[in-house]
Amino acid sequence: MSSRFRLAEERRRARSVARRVRNGLISYNRSKAGAPRYRPLVLSARDAKGGLLGGLVGQLYWNALYVELLWVSERARKDGIGRGLMQMAEARARRARKSLVYLNTYSFQAPGFYRKLGFREFGRMNNYPRGAARRGSSSSSGFEPSATGSSRGRAARVPSAGC
Repeated sequence: MSSRFRLAEERRRARSVARRVRNGLISYNRSKAGAPRYRPLVLSARDAKGGLLGGLVGQLYWNALYVELLWVSERARKDGIGRGLMQMAEARARRARKSLVYLNTYSFQAPGFYRKLGFREFGRMNNYPRGAARRGSSSSSGFEPSATGSSRGRAARVPSAGC
């Protein structure tokens, strides 16, 4: 260990240190790739009484939409809610002039759902969590905003609990 620095696990100041680390990385990234202009995207699907059936949480930044979470209630699966949420998210990405949608999922979630939507796997971490795999997907043709609102391909994967 160098006498010029000390490595430590932060406990009492963990939030403050995490915020400074995050802000430092964002500042560095901005200097290399421009301002990310983070904008949250939160979509929901509700029943007639207003109960939550599912939702999508994402971040619009740089030229992309990152879909962080997609969840549909067990009782509402196979009703088209997941597809509808993804289509709505893609429409919002097009409107925001984003050229890419990406996400991650696990092998026990809904990789087949995303394949049906035209997504292609671009990477995989096997045995994470144990006995499963984490997958990332993209499309070689990309997700191009269009005046007609259609997209030829998508880049994506989402942590979701089946759709």
